[in-house]
Amino acid sequence: MIASLAAAIIACTAPAVHDGDTLRCGSERVRLFGVDAPEVRRGKTPAQPLAYEARDELVRLTRGRVGCRFVDRDRYGRFVGRCWSDVTPDVNAALIRSGLATEYRRYSKGVYAKEEALAREAKRGHWATTP
Repeated sequence: MIASLAAAIIACTAPAVHDGDTLRCGSERVRLFGVDAPEVRRGKTPAQPLAYEARDELVRLTRGRVGCRFVDRDRYGRFVGRCWSDVTPDVNAALIRSGLATEYRRYSKGVYAKEEALAREAKRGHWATTP
């Protein structure tokens, strides 16, 4: 029971951030549950609009201590989690509220609909140019 509980939550300090929806907490790659951020440049494929701004926002939101609660494993074997930090009690929601990422409804089923609506109404990030 204790081993499964320990695996359900991971914690680290100042995780390495890969892009706007993926970070590394210790040896674990963490994909933020319900968050879809623009892709950064990969090889010859250019970055999508706001990709680096989303990455920088995730860096800001994960300064200090970070914890993530396990939700699932994705098809790449990454830990999919809901995270919190010294900066915010819900990193996933804060990133979507910033407008630099959108809700990945295919998986989250509307958990972050309110946060996305707030970003859209305030015309933040992605929503600044979207009707």
